[in-house]
Amino acid sequence: MGRTVATFRDLIEQELQNWKQRFGRALRQEEQAHLEAMFNRVRLYVQACTYHFPVDVMHGIHVAVELDHEIRLRQIEAALGINLETQWMDSRPLPVSRRNGGVADRVEPDTPPAD
Repeated sequence: MGRTVATFRDLIEQELQNWKQRFGRALRQEEQAHLEAMFNRVRLYVQACTYHFPVDVMHGIHVAVELDHEIRLRQIEAALGINLETQWMDSRPLPVSRRNGGVADRVEPDTPPAD
């Protein structure tokens, strides 16, 4: 007796073929290789996708791609010795350029004038 439900690995392959047929035709050769490489990276997370088995296969694929990008970004940050998260979360105001003339040159008071 055969399987009635395709494995997540089979579903990933079906999605890849579907995307290559439609989306992939519009890509340049080197971009097509990146599309395939992206789907290959999803296969690293097939166990987690199988465990969750989302209703829409692309939801699982998206999460796997996003997780892989997050992991790789953190590895790049560590190799460069930087932490982009602290830079993104910095709440200090951006510096205002004084070269643009007009309203930008006006200095606003820190507190509103008293009535």
